[in-house]
Amino acid sequence: MNSALLELEGVSRVFSGDGVATEALADVDLKIGAGEFVCITGASGSGKTTLLNILGCLDRPTAGTYRIAGADATALPSDDLARLRRETFGFVFQNYSLLESATACGNVELPGTYARIAGKRRRRRARGILESIGLGDRVDHRPSELSGGEQQRVAIARALMNDAQVILADEPTGALDTAQGDEVLALLERLAERGHAVILVTHDPSVAARAHRRIELADGRVVADDGGVATFEDAPAVGEAGRGGGIPWLAAVRGGWASMRSRPLAAALTVLSVALGIWSVVALLGLAEGARRDALGVIERMGANRLSVGGYEIVGNRVLWLPRNLADAQAMERQVANVASVLPWLEQQVLANAGSRQVDDLRVRAVNLAEAKTNDNVSWPLERGTFVSQADSDTLAQVSVIGRVLADRLFGSGADALGETIYFDGLPFEVTGVLAAHPLDPSEGYSSRLTEAGKLIQETIAFIPFRTGVEVLFGKEELSRMDVFVEDVSRIDQTARDLRDFMYRRHGREGYTVTNEALRLAAYRELSDLHFGIFGTIAGVALLVGGFGIMTVTLAAVDQRTPEIGIRMAVGARRRDITAQFLVETAVATTLGGAAGTLLSIVGSPLLAQLADAPVAFAPWVVPVALGCAMATGLVFGIAPARRAARLDPVTALATE
Repeated sequence: MNSALLELEGVSRVFSGDGVATEALADVDLKIGAGEFVCITGASGSGKTTLLNILGCLDRPTAGTYRIAGADATALPSDDLARLRRETFGFVFQNYSLLESATACGNVELPGTYARIAGKRRRRRARGILESIGLGDRVDHRPSELSGGEQQRVAIARALMNDAQVILADEPTGALDTAQGDEVLALLERLAERGHAVILVTHDPSVAARAHRRIELADGRVVADDGGVATFEDAPAVGEAGRGGGIPWLAAVRGGWASMRSRPLAAALTVLSVALGIWSVVALLGLAEGARRDALGVIERMGANRLSVGGYEIVGNRVLWLPRNLADAQAMERQVANVASVLPWLEQQVLANAGSRQVDDLRVRAVNLAEAKTNDNVSWPLERGTFVSQADSDTLAQVSVIGRVLADRLFGSGADALGETIYFDGLPFEVTGVLAAHPLDPSEGYSSRLTEAGKLIQETIAFIPFRTGVEVLFGKEELSRMDVFVEDVSRIDQTARDLRDFMYRRHGREGYTVTNEALRLAAYRELSDLHFGIFGTIAGVALLVGGFGIMTVTLAAVDQRTPEIGIRMAVGARRRDITAQFLVETAVATTLGGAAGTLLSIVGSPLLAQLADAPVAFAPWVVPVALGCAMATGLVFGIAPARRAARLDPVTALATE
C-alpha cells in the first residue's frame, strides 16, 4: 500500500508587505491520498486558496514540510516545481483561465507542449480527452465561442492532458449555473473514481456535500476534517525529478504567431517599429553602396584598378630590366585570380615634328588591344576621333592618338589635328584621335586648370598600334611594362602579391615589382569607409529607436498578458520557457518587420535615388544582414521584457485580471 500522496506537516505561510506580516496558514497538518475527492471550505480569508497553491507547487510554505509521494518538495528549485505542476498536478480555476489566442484543442495541448509530447500525438490525445467529456464538436472553437460550462470542461481536459494524479479546482462552479455546475462536479467525481486525487475549494455547501471528505479552515488553521486518508495499491508514483520538459522552438514560433494574431494592434506596432528601423538601415546602406560603386567607377577610370608590373636588377654599375613579354601577359590573365585583363605596353622616347614644330621628349606608347579586351582599359577618354584599334595593329597602320596639349604645340592652339600627319623619328603617322581631359582633372575641356600630371600626359604621350610599334617604329618585342586590371579593387593588394609570385615562378628571378595607384586607392577606401560610417551610424540610431519601441510595446504586452503567464506557469512552464516564449514571439514579429522593411527599401530604391539625387545600390549581403539586424534587435530589446515576464510569481500572475 502506498502512503499518502500529499502530506503537509506543520506548514505555515506568512506574507510580508509594507512592514506587516500576515499569517495565511498556521501549523497545518494534512494528508491526502490518491482517489480522494476532498473539499476545502472556510470563510473568505481563511487560507483556502493559499493552501491550494502550496499543494499545487504554485507557492512555497514559509515553515513546515511538504511531501509528495513521500518525497520532500518543500525546498525544490523552481524547475522541479514546474516539473511537478506539469506532470503531477492539473489546475481548474473559477474564471476558466484559458488562452483566448488558442482553440479548445490548443488549450488542452498546452501542458503537453511543455512536456515535449510530439505534435501529432499531443493533438490526438487532446482531441480524445475533449471527445470523452462531450466536447468533440468544439475542439476548434475559441474560448469566446464556448459557454461557461464548456470552458470549464476544457480546463478540466487541460488538467488531464499529462495524466495529472492530482486535480486542484478553485471554485470550479462559481461562475456556472446549476446545470453546468452539476456537469462539472459529476466529471470531477468520475476522475476521483478513476484514482485521481481531486481537491476542490468552495464556499457552496451543496458543492461541498458532493465531496467524500470535507476540510474546514479558519484563520489559516484546520478546524475540521471529517475523513481519513484513502490509499490505493495502484496509485501511480510521482515522476522522478529531472525528467525533461520545456517548449520546443517550433511550438514557441506557432504560439508567437497565434499571440500576434490575437493582439493585432500590439503586433502591428512591433512590426512597424522594426520595419521603419530596417528600412532606414537598408536604405542608408543602399545610398552608401551606391556612393561606393559610383566613387569606385570614377576611381577605376582614373586607374585605381590598375597594377603595373615591372622590375630590374643591378649588375655591376648597370641597371638591367627584367624580362617581360607578351606570353607573360597572356598567361597572367589566365592563371592569376582577380585579373580581369592585361594591357601590355611598348614605350620609347622619340623626336616628334609636324612641319617646323617639334617635341623632342615625346614618349610613344604601343598598345596591345588584343589583350586589353576593351579600349576603356587605357583609362583615358577621347575628345574627338577614335582610339587605335586591333585592326590598325594587324595591318601595321601608322596612326596615332595624341593629347590636346600636344596637338596645340604641334599644330597651333585650337587647331583641328584630326587627319594631320606627325613624324615620329622621321616616320609619318596620321592623327586619328585627340584625348579628352582625364577624369582625374577637375576642369572641363582644356584649360590652365589641368593638373600637372594631366598636362604631362597630354603633352608627352602618344598612342600607336602595338604591332606597328614592334615592327615599324621600335623594332623590338620586349615589353616596357604590363598594366594589369583587377576585377575587385578591394582585393588589389593580394593580387599584387600573387603577380610577384607569378613572375618569379615564370622567370626564376627576384626583383619584379608590382605598383598601383596607392593614393587613389587609399582615397577610395577612405571615402567608402566614411560613407558606410556616416550612414551606418544614422541607421544604427534609427534601429536603436525602433528597438526601444519594441521594448515599450513588449513591456506593455507583459503587463497585459500577466494572467496568461500565470496559466503557462500553472501547467508546467519553467521560467526559461516563459523567457523563450516572449523572445521567440519578439523574433517572429521583428523578422516580419525586417522582411517588410527590406522589401520596402529595395522596391522603393528608384524613388529614393530620385529624392536623394544619388545612386542607390545593394550589396548581396544586405538582405541577410538586414534580417539578422531585425532578429538581433528583437532579441536584444526583447530580453528585458522576457526576463520580467519570467520573474513573475505564478500566484500573483494568476490573480491578475
